[in-house]
Amino acid sequence: MQAIKIEDFLHYSNLGKLQCKGQSLAWVKALPDAAKKEKYRYTIDEYKDGAIHPLTSFGEESDFVFADDNTIYFAGNRTKEKDKTFIYQLHLDGGEAQVAAALDHADYGVADVLADGRLLLTRRVDLNEAAKKKDPDAKDYIVMDEFPAYFNNQGVISKLRDRLFIFDPKTQQLTELLKDDKYFAFDFFQACGQTLYFTGESYTHSESLKPALFAMDLDTLKTEELLPKDQWAIFDIFTLKDQLYLAATDQKRYGVEENPQLYLYDKNKHGLSLAAAWDDCWGNVVDTDLCLLDVRTSREFQDKLYFTTTKVDHCVLEVFDGETVKPVFEFPSIDYFDFTGDGTLWFTGAAANETQQLYSYKDGQLSKHSNYNEDALKDRYVAQAQQLDYTDAQGKTQHGWVLYPKDFDPKQQYPAILDVHGGPKTVYGTPFFHEMQVWAGAGYFVFFCNIYGSDGQGNDYADMRGKWGRQDYDDLMKFTDTVLAQVPQIAADKLGITGGSYGGYMTNWVIGHTHRFAAAATQRSMSNWFSDSFLSDIGPWDDLYAVGAKELGEDLDYAWQQSPLKYAKNVTTPTLFIHSLEDYRCPLPEGMQMFRALLYYGVEARMCLFKGENHELSRSGQPKHRIRRLSEITSWFDKYLKQ
Repeated sequence: MQAIKIEDFLHYSNLGKLQCKGQSLAWVKALPDAAKKEKYRYTIDEYKDGAIHPLTSFGEESDFVFADDNTIYFAGNRTKEKDKTFIYQLHLDGGEAQVAAALDHADYGVADVLADGRLLLTRRVDLNEAAKKKDPDAKDYIVMDEFPAYFNNQGVISKLRDRLFIFDPKTQQLTELLKDDKYFAFDFFQACGQTLYFTGESYTHSESLKPALFAMDLDTLKTEELLPKDQWAIFDIFTLKDQLYLAATDQKRYGVEENPQLYLYDKNKHGLSLAAAWDDCWGNVVDTDLCLLDVRTSREFQDKLYFTTTKVDHCVLEVFDGETVKPVFEFPSIDYFDFTGDGTLWFTGAAANETQQLYSYKDGQLSKHSNYNEDALKDRYVAQAQQLDYTDAQGKTQHGWVLYPKDFDPKQQYPAILDVHGGPKTVYGTPFFHEMQVWAGAGYFVFFCNIYGSDGQGNDYADMRGKWGRQDYDDLMKFTDTVLAQVPQIAADKLGITGGSYGGYMTNWVIGHTHRFAAAATQRSMSNWFSDSFLSDIGPWDDLYAVGAKELGEDLDYAWQQSPLKYAKNVTTPTLFIHSLEDYRCPLPEGMQMFRALLYYGVEARMCLFKGENHELSRSGQPKHRIRRLSEITSWFDKYLKQ
């Protein structure tokens, strides 16, 4: 049996965007371009007559919508015409995709098909587009005068607005919504019959974290404001039996990371009343490095809302009938889901120790319908996640897992790698994780867990305000102690630690507070609350939340006490730094400060910077860059843990 290699991920299919219409269902498959290793190929597959069939092969169909149970629409530009978007129509019973419309401007997307057959389109608009076309040197300058000015994975967003349009395929008429207010930015939207509910606001300087809620009549385009801005953070909008509901929070109890509750909109009072208390998170947050297509959180079906949540380390599908919430089904990871007309639940998701597949669930019966990645993993050693619980700093039992190395011999000693998840409001579970499998195949134990601050255990457990580097650190060390005690084959002097984002913060923090790790690889990390607060795209609100302050100057000593950079002088652990030049979530200065500080204090350190990449390098970066990243980390650990 062969070990899983770094390059094997080039052959892993990522699944998502699953949708159903009647008895038809289709989804998007994303696959790295194994030849050039510079991009991903996106195609659409369908399930029909008990088998999976490809609907497209062009490689750029990353989203679609059903027009009816035999037709889909998707946007693209197969002929590569400048400043054009084509809307394609494809029949599921065969044939080539036909052009349904040719639109000026690139980057239109098809968001939905309305009840009357018209299409709801999206496009990001540059308010300075005309001026830039007149200035031949415009490409040499970046001008920013709004907040936020930039955002991870999007670049500079100053003067950009997300707009909505309605397109009628019969008349070829394109109508821009709220055309008279060019500064309006649409945020979240949901079409319910002939009403479009949406959040957003018009701004010229600073965007609100809690945009207003509106309703628009799709026949007359008349708009009414339902809730003013700065009151509610809205996660979802849906209607049940002609009543409007929201998944929302006012953030008064736990701040910006507070989980939403379910509310009914009162038309008479123009306000919200609690429909169902909900302390858990909204959606699937089980971490993996095979997640090119994100997840779907909710779907209305037969006057009920079905939605996913995360409980400790796995995903649960819940149902809300307007009054109560009840669990329906649980699985290690439910990514995209929908229902066919006969009431069958279809979803793409990952079982324990497996990659994403297509599943159905009905009447208590779970069925698997695909074998994606079977050839890529054939005759490969896939380490099984073995649960190893530990007692946390509060005296409670928490889950952790250990992957055993390939060709494990209980009489031998092995190096081990502790992998710390990001967030911190996310979780580790049991689905297949490529980087961990690579290390297990290379002869390492790999251990990982959920610590204080992780999602899936309610608001109290996830509340990290003013607590970074405290109980979470204690939990991480308690888990490490437990693993070493229960797995004597791990060489205690050959431990490595790695993590990205919050996991990078914790790696920086750990090496400044203990010498027990012989090597570290810190990725897209944060090291200084003062610099990160107004460099990170989300820093002005997220960092202040993290240190438990309304203003950074409220407690300067505390902010510095919780900055890993303060403890750089204590570090002796050889440390690799991985960072992307266009990471606006944990900007380059965060990794650079810590890296240079270690060199200043005589610690062995290395930094690898990735051009053209952002915070998502390990999940959706160019395939060749993902290979280099994992090669850098693995080589670093080999150097210090195997010699």
